[in-house]
Amino acid sequence: MQKLFLFALLLFAFSFKPGEPPCEEIRLRDKALFPVGAAVNTDKLKNEENYWKIVPVQFNSLTPERIMKPAYLHPQKDKYNFFETDHLMDFCKQFKIRLHGHTLIWHKSLPEWMETFKGNKTEWEALMKEHIQTIIHHCKGTIKSWDVVNEAFNDDGTLRKNIWLKNIGESYIEKAFLYASEADSTAKFFYNDYSLEKHGEKFGAVIAFLKGLKAKGIKVDGVGMQMHVALDYPVITDIDAAAMHLQEEGFLVHYSEVDISIRAGQSIFAKRSNLLALQKQRIKAITSGFMKLKQAYRFGITFWGVSDNDSWLTEESLRAMPLLYDASYKIKPMYCGFVEALEN
Repeated sequence: MQKLFLFALLLFAFSFKPGEPPCEEIRLRDKALFPVGAAVNTDKLKNEENYWKIVPVQFNSLTPERIMKPAYLHPQKDKYNFFETDHLMDFCKQFKIRLHGHTLIWHKSLPEWMETFKGNKTEWEALMKEHIQTIIHHCKGTIKSWDVVNEAFNDDGTLRKNIWLKNIGESYIEKAFLYASEADSTAKFFYNDYSLEKHGEKFGAVIAFLKGLKAKGIKVDGVGMQMHVALDYPVITDIDAAAMHLQEEGFLVHYSEVDISIRAGQSIFAKRSNLLALQKQRIKAITSGFMKLKQAYRFGITFWGVSDNDSWLTEESLRAMPLLYDASYKIKPMYCGFVEALEN
């Protein structure tokens, strides 16, 4: 009974009450002095009218949410599935949208054949090289930037134990970037991870590691700070300091998977309108800090989804409401906060 009461309370607190738009809806891609992006679901892009109408108008950079992860793109050792990738590349060409490749090497979303592969170090290196270079060669000319390695570090700054580290060793990260640059020396290559915006122990370890690669002549152009953040954490000064630190070290800065979650504990004790107002101020502060970077280092801000309805966080018991558009594809105060930062 208590759980049912709590669920009803949360539904009431977050029920959508339509009214006047909180601000004027504009073309974000024309207003910003940097690429404005979104992670896209190709099924929604083809089948949902509201989704399709928003994406090419608002965004000039897209990241595939799922279709380029290894389990989908490379389901069998000798078979690749480029159907959805080709569709998305055609869409981006049509609407003059940058397409950012995500992701070549990750410890999750792996096909079964890769997880169970039995081989020595040399064979694992050959597997990784063939995987990376086949994908890049297929997309060369359309996709000009890539998340080469994703989430390779733990929060304490140590390397994550995964199949790549186990079978190749620490050099797998260096080799991944090397194989990528061999396939397309003109593309931009990124390391992408969460919690870097805390500017803490993990951030320091990642930057030290990447600087070591650059010192060896390995091409690493930028860092993706995923930016899955909450209303009050991490603090803005830490986010801004991390971004500025990256610029000082010569890395392009990509806020690569931005969403701002409304926490369950906060939702029970605060009005929905107050939480959305805090969310508005939060994105305004984050964006204002990003704009303090030199323009040449602003690779872009990419939101991890288009509307609250298609966020990866909607599977939680409480909808986090983390994006610019609500579940009905109407703009939210968060959208207005982003616009206000662009106008200042």
